[in-house]
Amino acid sequence: MLRPALLSFVLLSPAVASAQSFSFDGTVALGTTDIAGGSGIGVIDATAAIPLTQRFPLTFEIGTYLFGLDGKRPHETYAAFAWDDTWRAGVVRPAFDQVLPSVFARTAPYLAYERAEYTRAHATVEAMRRTAVPWGVSWQQAFGQTDVAVSIHDAKKGNFRSASVALTYQGAGWTLAAAVETVTSDDFTHEGFNAKLGARFDVGQMDVGVTYLSPDVNETPDALALDVVVPVSTRFDLLAFGELTDKATDDAYGLALDYKIQPDSSALFAVTDGERDSAVHLTLERRF
Repeated sequence: MLRPALLSFVLLSPAVASAQSFSFDGTVALGTTDIAGGSGIGVIDATAAIPLTQRFPLTFEIGTYLFGLDGKRPHETYAAFAWDDTWRAGVVRPAFDQVLPSVFARTAPYLAYERAEYTRAHATVEAMRRTAVPWGVSWQQAFGQTDVAVSIHDAKKGNFRSASVALTYQGAGWTLAAAVETVTSDDFTHEGFNAKLGARFDVGQMDVGVTYLSPDVNETPDALALDVVVPVSTRFDLLAFGELTDKATDDAYGLALDYKIQPDSSALFAVTDGERDSAVHLTLERRF
């Protein structure tokens, strides 16, 4: 009963986010794709924060990383107590997930779901695929132009423990980010690492991203992720994106047009191809 109640709260949070005591941060999207004969998809990657006292910087946070698909709802639910937006304890988001998201997250969310193992922490993938929800603690802090995040997790059902670190450095017109996750079994036998290293930089008016992905513990081949955003007008952006895998065993790539309905809302039309499926995607996205 707890997990459905938490998810219901998250779904209702945008309606109450305007209340002074709440904050709501993240993305909600609805879309469709013609993969596997056609499928609708809903995506929530968001967190609501509820202050618990005015005297101390203590809040309760609840959120989810959820895909609403035909007949199933793969997700991870987060619920944690946070101190001064620095320390968190409970079911916390992995530090690994805070940087270098999937290049398909906005343009083709069904592919972001299918290919979650490339960019998401083992802790997240196990919760989504096998309902192995880990408990843990996390810490994050900014030091000038550098952001640091650390998290540790313990999943009794999944019989694993993990720890991850993420770093981001913001330069003038460029950003460098990296994340590493190490995973052991519950008897501390080392299972492997996930790692990613990437950068974003401005090239004239274009925004370019490149990331090397090494999702070893997720049993997925190494990949090079690329994406380019080209402004066409004040409302339209052209996007090119893809993940090119080692020995081209699981490539996926595409083009998309992003129409800005409002500064915080977009409609995205994308076509993708690769080793799995050719597909068309339409997504309506709202950012909070």
